[in-house]
Amino acid sequence: MHKLTTSALGFLFLVSACTSVASQSPQGQGQSPPVRKKGTIWKEDVDTLVDVLTDKSRAQKAPALGGDSALATAKILAAMAQCHRRYYWPGDVPAVTQSVEFLIRQRKQDGSFGDAETTAWVVDALTVLPLEAGTFGDEIAQARKFLDKQNPAVPTFAQQVAGVLDQVRADVFPQHLGKESAAKVKVWFKAADGLAYGEAADALVHLVACQVANKALDKAAAGPKPDAGATAAYSPAQQKAFTWLLGQQKHGVFSVKMGDQTFPDPAFTGFGLYALQTKPRELRTAEEQAVVDEGLRWLLAGQNEDGTFGQQVQNYTTCVVVGAIAKGGDPAAKPALEKAQKAILGFQNIEGGGYQKGDRDYGSIGYGSAQRGDLSNLHFALEALRNTGLPENHEAFQKALVFLQRTQNLKSSNDFKGKVPDPDREGVVLDATSGDDGGAGYYPGNSNAGYIVNPDGTSVPRSYGSMTYALLKSYTLAGVQGDDPRVQAAVKWIQANWNLAINPGIDGKIPLTDKVHYQGLFYYYMVLAQALDRAKVSTVQVARKDDKGTEVVEAIDWRKALRAQLEGMQQPDGTWVNAKNERWMEGNQLLCTCYAMTALELCR
Repeated sequence: MHKLTTSALGFLFLVSACTSVASQSPQGQGQSPPVRKKGTIWKEDVDTLVDVLTDKSRAQKAPALGGDSALATAKILAAMAQCHRRYYWPGDVPAVTQSVEFLIRQRKQDGSFGDAETTAWVVDALTVLPLEAGTFGDEIAQARKFLDKQNPAVPTFAQQVAGVLDQVRADVFPQHLGKESAAKVKVWFKAADGLAYGEAADALVHLVACQVANKALDKAAAGPKPDAGATAAYSPAQQKAFTWLLGQQKHGVFSVKMGDQTFPDPAFTGFGLYALQTKPRELRTAEEQAVVDEGLRWLLAGQNEDGTFGQQVQNYTTCVVVGAIAKGGDPAAKPALEKAQKAILGFQNIEGGGYQKGDRDYGSIGYGSAQRGDLSNLHFALEALRNTGLPENHEAFQKALVFLQRTQNLKSSNDFKGKVPDPDREGVVLDATSGDDGGAGYYPGNSNAGYIVNPDGTSVPRSYGSMTYALLKSYTLAGVQGDDPRVQAAVKWIQANWNLAINPGIDGKIPLTDKVHYQGLFYYYMVLAQALDRAKVSTVQVARKDDKGTEVVEAIDWRKALRAQLEGMQQPDGTWVNAKNERWMEGNQLLCTCYAMTALELCR
């Protein structure tokens, strides 16, 4: 269910931002290292170039800011909209209005504005210029359809910013990287007749990209505002786990062993970096933060052309990596996250892949392309999609709801009935139908907790803990509200089966000494915390009998209870491992420790 197949990539070390790069260093021998300027840089140079481009005598001779070039015009407009002056449309300087009108006139019947590069830059400009979002919605949507068919690798503004950030070193900052463009501006200011629109557009884009990159560095240096509650809740047990985990990486990368060889692995690195980031940023040392930053750069450098990460089980790996990158909060990573979003959407089993709504797997996502879907992969994917900025009302979530309902034992919304293979008995086919306890199985008609056989011979997949919490988490990600009957039914199952000693749902007749009760236990802890936290549940109402045998309802503070459970299971070296059932790789200290650290972060 939670398989993490190794996808070993060639090892790639990126130079840390804390490492000096002598070949690019602007300092002379014996001089003090340069200090990065904060705030707005290249202000005068950007203003000067804009003045040159908007000069009235020039505007009278040219149809737009980029002359008769739609590409140059789009680049200039995109840069002007994102520079320190924040030029806008409509109503700002006439040259902007004139240039936007020029671009709109270039629109072709196929939705493009020329070639792929020009179209991509026009989309950039029309997205950021208007005062009201969505003003050019139709133009942008049609242009993006054109670009989707072309699939161009066009370095638009966000990639330009990322390129600047990628060149930053301990002694090289955006204030140095814009010097060449600034020198050109001085030449054009003295003799504007020598200006070439394409070259001027590139210079303006680069200077503004340096401005935006510097602001991003300001934000990163400041870090998030300290969360007093989260900081206070960071326990010695968490620090002990952090220290152990930090010792497992090399240059921010976590590896797996295959036979006699060890390989850096993007999935384990994603899990490891996510877990390291559960330590509040304001508590991390500069050295600890440098490890995280270097690991995130390694992950980003390994992204495949199609937006995925890794070489096998690519949905699973991509979603884990997205979680780590998104948690890092670097605005320069936005293009990579958007690319990953597109890849994850491509994994969904919907009409584009030949699926119809009546198919069992419709709306699901599995380990990768053309793979059978399951609830475990789906909840990871839905979370990754939200982390990449996809809104909850996107059709992907609505289609996922069809599959989610079919995993839930709730007759009022589960329409699945059909033949499924018995997961434990080869060659045995089950006649599956839905139960009605509100919990969830692994996929429609399938459960790793076994089955309940009805008198008529049909089989109901048993609901079990980890998947019921995955269901609740997924419903919340898809925008389903707390008063919805599907959510209420899942919560009712959780209340009736509250248990932190085991992954509940296995037949109660099986003795607790049997290891089957402990399969996926640490995964269960992680998804329990994620689901209840996202659903904004503070206490779980659990019915029990008091000393007199009277049934009473107890409000369980799940955060306090889960923290106590995990801290009591921690090994002397700071790790966790499932000693009772190694299924789904829970015999691996690294994986179980990452699961536990992720859960503990939410037990604040």
